[in-house]
Amino acid sequence: MQETVLLTAVIPTYNRKESLLRTLAALARQTLPPNEFEVVVVSDGSPDSTVEAARALELPYRLRVLEQPNCGPSVARNYGARAACGDLLVFIDDDIEPVPDFLKIHAEAHSVHDNLVLIGPQSMPPGETCSVWIYWEHRMLERQYTRFISGEWNVGGNNLYSGNFSLSRRHLLDVGGFDPKFKRQEDVELGLRLEARGLEFRFDPAANGLHRPVRSFEAWYTTPYTYGVRDVQMARDKGTQVAMDMAKRHYRERNRATRILARIFIGKKVLEPLLFSLLKPAIPLANRMGVRSAALALCSVTFNLRYLQGMAKEIGGSSRMWQAIG
Repeated sequence: MQETVLLTAVIPTYNRKESLLRTLAALARQTLPPNEFEVVVVSDGSPDSTVEAARALELPYRLRVLEQPNCGPSVARNYGARAACGDLLVFIDDDIEPVPDFLKIHAEAHSVHDNLVLIGPQSMPPGETCSVWIYWEHRMLERQYTRFISGEWNVGGNNLYSGNFSLSRRHLLDVGGFDPKFKRQEDVELGLRLEARGLEFRFDPAANGLHRPVRSFEAWYTTPYTYGVRDVQMARDKGTQVAMDMAKRHYRERNRATRILARIFIGKKVLEPLLFSLLKPAIPLANRMGVRSAALALCSVTFNLRYLQGMAKEIGGSSRMWQAIG
């Protein structure tokens, strides 16, 4: 029988050995005593030497490295949650380097409030450089964090970030965990179910994790399209209308130029492919040329239009999409 601990940190990983080792090393520097937590790593069919490297580490805390066939992060997180010995689960991605007080802050928040989902930031490491599309992601997240802290935005299930959050293990298991069918937006989909259950969401900027995402431009380019598809699926297949309500709000907050481009091009058989054939190569080109401001502007336009493209595809055409959000 495994010894019980206060909390279990669950880390799904796939083929990111060096990044994972950095995360595990940071967890060895936590101010929370090492006998109060364990770490469960779930290798999602990693073809590299991730498992062997992690198991070879000598660490002050208990580390368990589990393996599964490649099934995606939702299945890996559920596996780790079921195997956990702690009553509190802290989910960390394998590209996050938690600050020393990271686990202590998560634990203290839940010690006075069991009905809580605590979300921490995923911050760009100071002084480091990255591709423009990753920098754009960091800027967008930082703007959200600023609005959370100021109170301009309330924190809810739609703000759940799977790379840095915590909740009681029983709450996760009671709602059935992450939905394995969702490879993207699985955190938001879970968050909306937890919110419907009555859990409170809170953001704490001190529970920080330095985020070094390893994402190609092609992967970044695919992401907003998938987000659009998933939001339609959440509303249509799961009855989560808040997903469409958020889509409406976000569309209305876009700048006028983006909204005009969307009306002209999205769903048009000839014009839509033409637009994206111009936008897609323009971002990496601007990145290589060092034209940062232009590249960031292109990232914003492309991300928003790709999201609407995915939504229109899944909902059955641009006319239906505009009826839903326009």
